[in-house]
Amino acid sequence: MASSLSETSAPVGLAGPRTAFPIAPDDETRRMLCRWHGEYGAVYRVPDTRGGPDHWVVHDPRLVRLVLVQRGADYEKGRGLDRVRLLLGEGIMVSEGAFWARQRRLMQPAFRPRALADFNAMMLAENRALAERWAAAATGGAAVDVAAHISELTLVIVLKSIFGRDYAALVAAHGNPFALLTEAPERDLRFAARFHRLTGVVAAVVERRRAAPRPAFDFLGHMLAARSRTGASMSTRALIDKVMTLIVAGHETTASLLAWAWYLIATHEDVCARARVEAEAVDEAALGTHGPGADLPFIGRVIDETLRLYPPGWLLSRRARVDTDLGAHRLPAGSQVFISPYVLHWHDAHWRDPERFDPARFARGDEPGHRFAFVPFAAGPRRCVGEHMARTEMGMHLAVMLRRFTPRYAGEAPPAMESRINLRPAAGIYLQLTQR
Repeated sequence: MASSLSETSAPVGLAGPRTAFPIAPDDETRRMLCRWHGEYGAVYRVPDTRGGPDHWVVHDPRLVRLVLVQRGADYEKGRGLDRVRLLLGEGIMVSEGAFWARQRRLMQPAFRPRALADFNAMMLAENRALAERWAAAATGGAAVDVAAHISELTLVIVLKSIFGRDYAALVAAHGNPFALLTEAPERDLRFAARFHRLTGVVAAVVERRRAAPRPAFDFLGHMLAARSRTGASMSTRALIDKVMTLIVAGHETTASLLAWAWYLIATHEDVCARARVEAEAVDEAALGTHGPGADLPFIGRVIDETLRLYPPGWLLSRRARVDTDLGAHRLPAGSQVFISPYVLHWHDAHWRDPERFDPARFARGDEPGHRFAFVPFAAGPRRCVGEHMARTEMGMHLAVMLRRFTPRYAGEAPPAMESRINLRPAAGIYLQLTQR
């Protein structure tokens, strides 16, 4: 598992490293944030490599709440999103101000639980198909790279959720043009160029839908039907950016989290046994109707504990739009504020024995020690719009597979982490599966 963050007794104040450092979504930043947390405490400053105002690093939950919620209007998305903008244009993850608010308002109805229920049967069918692949591997005694398989699974689910009946034609014509998301590990300029070319594929589907309108309950159908308060529909460019955002955000975060969940389940027999008993008590066919919901409370806590230890969105950034107060400190406009859920979730001032994988902590009622010590989906107006769907997808997957398989971790050492836009396994997670 990851390095300990238990040495947190350094005084909070204006301390911080004297040398400028380029805080960014990368492995070196994650290592330095963990180290600095022990040296400087929950709030400190880091000189900017570009000579601008000092960066602020905040892991005091009270100030996290201030930045993300109470004074959220004082901030916009900060540094570190440049590479995301290359991929996604002005989608909901990176846009700002009135344009972002309008996008969020138009997309919100598609993410309500009642609307998302239309995808449950499809999710169940895809998980059952994956279970057949895992059964074949188990019969042959081969270890399974669950990280790779789940990446493929979540990509198909998000594409079918977006394109609905158009998915089959899309794959038949292009052989799943979005497969590069599972095949290319790097998220560099070359990847961005390849991914950007897929906007033409999305544009073609949008134009076909507009030329022959029909009721559709997929995400694209909801977005095509959405109207602003003045009755205007979304532009083709806006629709493309939203679709590209949904593909990336709906695929990689869920895939990474489930891969880590399997590692943790496979290395904790007591957790695996309890989760399996709960999964067996559920009518699997009913999952395709109403989803896992409240029927899987312990598996839900397994998901929460995995989100605590390995939050996919491990680094949040905000930029002060105006001069603003951060507790007792005054931030000039343009200041960058960084919050790492990874560091926050390992903070022993708010979590008992934070290095321990303990799903039961979410049933005790006294952890986390502060509401904003747990922010795997961010918080406030920019809280992840896809949280409910992600939780449904993760709960269903674990329930379906735990009914069929007992996993054993096949690696000799804990999986290495790769800290990019998402916190993901660096080289796969291999399990030996035994059919039940």
